[in-house]
Amino acid sequence: MSLLGSPRERAHDYLYNLEAMSGKEAKRLWRQSIREAWNNKCAYCNNPPIDTRSLTVDHVKPKSKGGEDRTSNCVPACRSCNHSKGSMEWTSWFRDQAFYSIEAELRIKNWVQTGVVNSIEYEDIMAS
Repeated sequence: MSLLGSPRERAHDYLYNLEAMSGKEAKRLWRQSIREAWNNKCAYCNNPPIDTRSLTVDHVKPKSKGGEDRTSNCVPACRSCNHSKGSMEWTSWFRDQAFYSIEAELRIKNWVQTGVVNSIEYEDIMAS
């Protein structure tokens, strides 16, 4: 039987549970989902935020350099990292930081490619 086979499974029946929201609310929820995917920590330095407003969303590839407002191009960043990185290319900036780790770089690269955060360990990659 097809997905839309029975009378109750018509396309308009699926719209029943959808909620309408403003663009502002949609953007807030989008940003929140990015922060939650990273356990509410900065993707670069891995520090938790000082307060709810100090964890920003950074464009890995800056918008000024053609980066898009896509989930996979955005990571949570503390205000310090976001300000320090500015519109620089992220890998060269990141590798110059005292808190740099190959594991964090690989997590960010994986996020950019797949939109998923996982705990990639450098040793695991080198072993395979």
